[in-house]
Amino acid sequence: MKKTLLASAVLSLLSFGVLAENPSFDNLEAGYTEFDFDGFKVDGFEIKGSRSFSDSLYAAWDYSNVSDNGADLKLTTIGLGYKNDFSTESTFFSELNYAKLDSTGFDDNGYEFTVGVRTMMTDRLELKAAVEYLDIDDDMTSLIIGGAYSVSDSIAFYADYKYESDLSRYDVGLRYSF
Repeated sequence: MKKTLLASAVLSLLSFGVLAENPSFDNLEAGYTEFDFDGFKVDGFEIKGSRSFSDSLYAAWDYSNVSDNGADLKLTTIGLGYKNDFSTESTFFSELNYAKLDSTGFDDNGYEFTVGVRTMMTDRLELKAAVEYLDIDDDMTSLIIGGAYSVSDSIAFYADYKYESDLSRYDVGLRYSF
């Protein structure tokens, strides 16, 4: 079911770009985030970004800080990504990141691997579909869908949703592209 859903999302992303350029990997994002651990919700903020340093390579980082009633969780990832424009509006991407989790009574590190597609549906609307594997103490695989709507050449509103059987997460915020 998950594979069929992801395949449908990726195929729909590939076919609708109209007069749009490929998505930018040079941006900073800041926003609200909420984690739902099987009914236990914590919320807070996130700051993330990426910066290209060649046509196909980029650096990426993400910092999330959530809490509720004394329970704190900080998740930090930093790593390298590969991107390949396979059409005039769609880009395949993959990232390998170092991941660190700091939580009340628990600190550990591991890695995160993400693979997906970002597509400009129009010159203002970007959609994303990806699969993420995170291994810190325990492993989990998440499906990610998201999008961004540009209100100018450098400012956009974004929203992402991650789903895994025991955890869901959503992020909304502002993106600055440079």
